[in-house]
Amino acid sequence: MGSGEERPHWSVFDNVKTIPATPEALMAQINSAISALEYARAPCTPISKNKNSSRSCNPAYDPRGADEAYRAGLAALAAGKPEKAVDSLNVSLSKCPHCC
Repeated sequence: MGSGEERPHWSVFDNVKTIPATPEALMAQINSAISALEYARAPCTPISKNKNSSRSCNPAYDPRGADEAYRAGLAALAAGKPEKAVDSLNVSLSKCPHCC
């Protein structure tokens, strides 16, 4: 991707055709979608520990913020607020590292 291009918008519900009746089933689908995204973004080769590596990770990586947003998403889903859960999970994904 060039410097002027943005990543396409991604939502955990992109591949969900129907919303399951139980929160557990919905969370399983969300976890599956997140895992698929992480797998797709993973580099094909191990990341070099060399600091001069050509790959550099997103400086906006915030593991604490990502974890807090993920937990907030789980709590919102358990409370029956799927819209708030999706928003929190998208915030969590935005705080995860994205390698160039």
